[in-house]
Amino acid sequence: MLGGILATAAASVVGVGCGRAESGSGVGAVTVTDLAGATVQLPRPARRVVTIPKPAASMMVAVNGGPEVLVGMNAASRSAIEDSFIGAAYPGLLTVPTDVAGAEFAPNVESVLALDPDVVIQWGDRGPGIVEPLQNAGLTVAQLRYGTQQDLEDAVALYGELLGKPERAAALIGWMRDRMRLLRSEIPVPDASSTRPSVLYLRGAADTLDVGGRASYNHFVTELVGARNPAVEIDADEAPIDTEQLLRWDPDIVLLGNFGPKLPADLYRDPALASLRAVAQRRIYKVPLGGYRWDPPSQESPLMWQWLAGVVHGTGAPGLRAEVARQYALWYGTEPTDAQIGEILYSTANSDSSDYVDFGR
Repeated sequence: MLGGILATAAASVVGVGCGRAESGSGVGAVTVTDLAGATVQLPRPARRVVTIPKPAASMMVAVNGGPEVLVGMNAASRSAIEDSFIGAAYPGLLTVPTDVAGAEFAPNVESVLALDPDVVIQWGDRGPGIVEPLQNAGLTVAQLRYGTQQDLEDAVALYGELLGKPERAAALIGWMRDRMRLLRSEIPVPDASSTRPSVLYLRGAADTLDVGGRASYNHFVTELVGARNPAVEIDADEAPIDTEQLLRWDPDIVLLGNFGPKLPADLYRDPALASLRAVAQRRIYKVPLGGYRWDPPSQESPLMWQWLAGVVHGTGAPGLRAEVARQYALWYGTEPTDAQIGEILYSTANSDSSDYVDFGR
């Protein structure tokens, strides 16, 4: 039964080898291969880290078990933290410098140098122009790739090696894999794709409709929970659409991401969308925001899977609140109150949407 996966925690602490470490971290030198295939060497585990990719800051906090290693981050990372649980748990994160990068992750090398980092985390799949300026300045750079579950797990493993905490990284990866196995064993397999609920992800911007296409992590998560993405025809991570396209797709469920302020009420009261099935059936939901945004891949992705399975199948995700409390205590060292979990799940913003009363209990 689907309720089994939604009610049961699977916080495995098994060892998971990422196959990337060339020597043990421990308290000595670190040699590891990053996700771009480059060798990264540190004389000791990193204690001063600058993160330029948006999800990397909160992931570093989770793998490290605290924020003290983070000395610089992307401004978009802090905007999520300002509205998140870890911003309340660690107020010091709100004063971490954010002038380390500009548009499209272009590094502000002078600002990064002033922070004297042991390592800089940067995207490695968006061209050399955002990596080489850091390397040419003598900075040690560890590069990431974005988009798949494997990329996410490899990033977690890389952080564990860089911080000298591979056991914590292995535990996090183990939890992800256990949750995925359980979810896949519980989700019913339909006879045809047409019988699956259609779920459309919108990034949440106030004035545009940007959807997650076939190359997005949101597409992966949608299929993982037994639904289908009507934007599968878009071979991209994201793309803008117009209202007419949204009405043509007429999804069963619409998700509003955390890359903008849009809420379910905004769509419910839009007269241009009055005929939309998701509006008529009150199945528009704001995606949760916890230690980080739940819509992109992050350390909290298994919680997103559990949440979305509950939304799609109308079960209310029993046990999700307990799982959030358990995992936050493990990764952030602080257990949220029930009221804080309600804020994470956008209980108020989603209160007019179907099956959201007492969601996650």
